[in-house]
Amino acid sequence: MASELSERLQAAIERLPDQCRLIFTMNRFEELKYQEIADRLGLSVKTVENQIGKALRILRVELAEYLPLFILLGIHAYD
Repeated sequence: MASELSERLQAAIERLPDQCRLIFTMNRFEELKYQEIADRLGLSVKTVENQIGKALRILRVELAEYLPLFILLGIHAYD
């Protein structure tokens, strides 16, 4: 089930609009701060904030059926 979740998450990320996906992956996977992303891409911090928010809204909708699994995995990750 976890591998299915991982595949669905990756597919949902790939379907994000280009700039939104780039900013989201820089933040979540490269662990860059909003200011670092803004500097690298020549954008305002507000634009980065908006794009992260947009990505999270889209992913929440696309992965809504997996929310209970996210919660379960999150709880067990701290055991």
